[in-house]
Amino acid sequence: MAERLPQDDTAEAKRRQWLERVAKELTVAETWEPNRNPDEVVAHLDRMDEICQQGDVLTPQDKLDVRDRTRAIKVKIYEGHINVLLEQAMVVTRDKDRQTERGEILRRVNDVFNVAVRLGIREAIKQGIKDRLDIIQQTSAAGDSTKARESADREAALVERSHPREHRTFTRWREPALVISIDGQSYGTIDWSLGGALLQEVEERGWKCGQTIDVRVGLEDGKQHSDKMLVVRYIPNDKRLAIRTRRFASVFMQVKRDCDAAGTEPL
Repeated sequence: MAERLPQDDTAEAKRRQWLERVAKELTVAETWEPNRNPDEVVAHLDRMDEICQQGDVLTPQDKLDVRDRTRAIKVKIYEGHINVLLEQAMVVTRDKDRQTERGEILRRVNDVFNVAVRLGIREAIKQGIKDRLDIIQQTSAAGDSTKARESADREAALVERSHPREHRTFTRWREPALVISIDGQSYGTIDWSLGGALLQEVEERGWKCGQTIDVRVGLEDGKQHSDKMLVVRYIPNDKRLAIRTRRFASVFMQVKRDCDAAGTEPL
């Protein structure tokens, strides 16, 4: 067995010190608050990684491990920051007096998102961000009820006058009509959006505001997507049922992608 030389022990001690310092730096980076601009911490991580890669203290495997963990932490930091920016974008989108700020936030989202994609953000996260961006793009600023009624067509205006305090967050489409199934019964839509739908020819079944229902949603002769939604209101005279989604990115987002794939532009 070869005798271990003193310089070997010294080199191993230096290696362990380096790895301990790196571990501390990465631990601190993992606690970075998502509402803070990540540029500073990411630049620091890049400098640390560069020093590790150029030095001769760490083994080739150590260097690979440092690079992989650094990349994973940067992705996590960017994901958290993008989430904060998207929340901010939705808030200002609903305020007609903050549309300039909305544009600035969305540009920042795109910049950070592109960096995260280059780092190898997970596909599910990437698609979720795209979905939320699409929702924000489809969201209109809330105006007062009078302006909302004036901007709607006749049938939509009729519904709006029946509910003058209701402000629709999402753009609503009439075409293509969707097929929505509840307990095996299928209904057509009067209109729909990324946030909900208005169904027609729905019989009274004791519908209650806030009631959770299981639904299947899709294009006619297309794929059906399952979800849980909430009853907004039932209009017995017209046999209309308004439902809305419970989560930010819903099955209506999937239906919108189905439309895109089929080359159909909702109107």
